[in-house]
Amino acid sequence: MKKFLCLLLFVQSSFLFSQQLEKVLPLNFKNTNDLFQVVEEDKKQVLLFFRDKNRVLTVKFNDKFEVLDSISSTRPPKNYDDIIGYSITNNKYYSYWSTPNNKEITTQCFDFDTKKVSLKTFNLDFEKEKPVKTITVNSIFYLITVVKSTSILNFYVFDDGNLTKKTVDLSTNRFLSYDTKTCTLWSLLNSDTGLDGSLSIQNISNDTPPSLTFSANKRKVYTNGNKLFFTFDNNKNFTQTVTINLNDFSAISKGYNQPYLLSVNYVEDESNSFYVNGKLIQMKLNENRLALSVKDMEGNELKTYEILKDKEVTFKNSDIIQENGSINKTRILDKSNQLLRKIYFEYPSMSCYYFNDIVYLTIGSVSLEKNGNGAMYGAMFGLAGVLIATAITSNYSIANLNSYKNRKVVYINCLFDKEFNHVDGEVNKLAFDKLRALSENKDDLISQSVFKFNSKLYFGGYDKQEKSYKFFSFTD
Repeated sequence: MKKFLCLLLFVQSSFLFSQQLEKVLPLNFKNTNDLFQVVEEDKKQVLLFFRDKNRVLTVKFNDKFEVLDSISSTRPPKNYDDIIGYSITNNKYYSYWSTPNNKEITTQCFDFDTKKVSLKTFNLDFEKEKPVKTITVNSIFYLITVVKSTSILNFYVFDDGNLTKKTVDLSTNRFLSYDTKTCTLWSLLNSDTGLDGSLSIQNISNDTPPSLTFSANKRKVYTNGNKLFFTFDNNKNFTQTVTINLNDFSAISKGYNQPYLLSVNYVEDESNSFYVNGKLIQMKLNENRLALSVKDMEGNELKTYEILKDKEVTFKNSDIIQENGSINKTRILDKSNQLLRKIYFEYPSMSCYYFNDIVYLTIGSVSLEKNGNGAMYGAMFGLAGVLIATAITSNYSIANLNSYKNRKVVYINCLFDKEFNHVDGEVNKLAFDKLRALSENKDDLISQSVFKFNSKLYFGGYDKQEKSYKFFSFTD
């Protein structure tokens, strides 16, 4: 009987997962170890870039995942070990490969009109500057560096196979360190906050709901049209921001006070922020209280909420949930003081997502990642000023998907309308939550991808036994 029930559960589970199977693509690609994708909503197509130690294969799909075209080529020399980004010009698709020290960038261009592949190398002089971010905005690739001991940013702009350099000088702007002393932007970026290493900025994308792990970082950058919006929460009393217009590389800096919190003797407050749809959400907390504030870009406070240790949270729409390294390993906490204590003693975080005019806000914290021996590790193992492949959008989504693994995560889910008035009701399971649950049962799939396309969220992976690439779709 037990065996029958187990078999029945397995069949039901397999049936549920199989209903999400969107496409199976036969693909015999040996030693596939990495990929990234480019989504073009305006053209209703997706490109997948597969790579192994010898070659790169690009496959173009339409919105029904029918193969439109493909190009295969040898990969750049082995000293170019990572793809750090991409750009697009008409029917030309550029991938950017970097050497470990980031001083050489090779662009590999796949021209789908001529079916030719070309390489072009750029030598960069980084003697007095360090890279802090790579990002693609509106099909143009940017490599951003900061000049040592200054408040000067350099933007290396890669567009249509050409490189131009733009400089943003923020020397006249005032930046504050964690102890409220005037400092340079370099000092702000070079500080180690424990979770995020020095000379790193976490980009926040709308492709998938950002994880609490990503949004726990004190230095974040958001894309807003053709602008980059940087937030810095190194100082617990202010959120410092810099907006850079990529059309003319003009910059505006502004500071936003964190919400007021009654101080407790010998207790240091914690804080963080999250930007979404033209609003800045800030939180400040200690063991006894959490203050939440929603502001517009002029600094006007629109809404405030609070959590007290001895009172029920009035604006939560879920239990207090604790994940222990997996979405399948959860426990429910009973009291607000447990929530406050766990947020305060780990890395406080918020994540926000809009769907059908409803704001999904998650408030919580994450621990450092735990290795197999039970040891915790974080930014101390990062390499300052060295770009990694998670800078590209596709790997961003995979890293976002896997970011809760081997961490303890505590959170509540909350619902608000567009004006941030609390909305009653249960939190519907989002597509990303369904995707997380499926992905933990698909460890056999390698070269995974996650992307939003045509109003659906897709999870893909290569099945080595069946020699095929599988796509699963999810909807909110």
